[in-house]
Amino acid sequence: MNDFRTLLVHRLRHGHWVAMDVAAALLLAVAFAAAARLGTDRPQTLAVAAVAALAALPVATRRGWPLPSLAVSLAAVVAALLMGVESAYLPLTVVLYSVGAQQPHKRAVTGLAASLTCVAAALLAAVWPSWTQALGSAGFGLALMGLSWTAGLAVREQHLHAARTAEQAVVEERLRIARDLHDVVAHSMSLITMRAGVAGLVAATRPREAREALRLIETTGREAMLEMRALLGMLRSESGAQSIAPAPRLQDLHALAAHAGVEVDLRVEAEDLPEGVGLAVYRIVQEALTNVVKHAGTGCRVQVSVPEAGVVEVEVADDGRGTPHDGGGHGLLGMRERCLMYGGQLTAGPDPGGGFRVLARLPYASKETP
Repeated sequence: MNDFRTLLVHRLRHGHWVAMDVAAALLLAVAFAAAARLGTDRPQTLAVAAVAALAALPVATRRGWPLPSLAVSLAAVVAALLMGVESAYLPLTVVLYSVGAQQPHKRAVTGLAASLTCVAAALLAAVWPSWTQALGSAGFGLALMGLSWTAGLAVREQHLHAARTAEQAVVEERLRIARDLHDVVAHSMSLITMRAGVAGLVAATRPREAREALRLIETTGREAMLEMRALLGMLRSESGAQSIAPAPRLQDLHALAAHAGVEVDLRVEAEDLPEGVGLAVYRIVQEALTNVVKHAGTGCRVQVSVPEAGVVEVEVADDGRGTPHDGGGHGLLGMRERCLMYGGQLTAGPDPGGGFRVLARLPYASKETP
């Protein structure tokens, strides 16, 4: 059962859903055409069947062209109802769901109003044994169409809310990154100032020490320049000065793993990273461990390595014994923002061996000179 759910979550793409719509449209068209031929004694049986089939075919295109599909289906539904096909409006309810889910509110309301008006008029104009039966059929059809449209509208509002929440999470994460890097850059500037003072004092008497101080100033300044570029690239809005704790370092990963709440197999095979990159690695591991605790609740493997010069790689993978999850949430957005800040890449998804795997690659060496 879990494997089937994983298949639905991770492998069904837009093309798969379109293919399902096409299959459903063909089945509905055949079913309504057959029902129309069997349910009428009129001489134009083939014409009635064709109109009934046409009412169902726009289900195949409802995702890509909801409004044109609605127009074609509505015209065919009205014609089919007037010809005596009582339930011809059923495929229209499926198209109305897509209109409510994909179109702006004003267009969606206009589409619903036009559909309800036309179908109500066609149902009441059709030949019925009694007005009671006509009103009952019309009420049921209109209620079904309205419910389908409302369900689509609810889905659209949910997606919009999720998008707004995700956007706000990105903004908050960028501000958090800016506050984290504040300490890193400030520390670098303090070192530059101190070493410049030392170089000035010993320049005349000990030139070798002065040259070493200048070399350290150059190295520290280059690293600080890279950090400032990353900081200015991520900061999108001003924030007031805040009192913040010292930024964590790469060495603090052992304490983080010890207090994670799950068994962590930590391997750190990287050293001498720039402070900002080390901070980004720490935050990525922190967010990934939070997802492991929240979604899996089992042990995991954390490895920080330098597979090639100038690139640090962070891998976090749980052991696959916990509850399957898709890696969604604001934590994943935060990790991706950390990677993008340094021009890196983040991949997250199910591990072929089971469980969930996060892999981040962050370049930290630059051939450019300030």
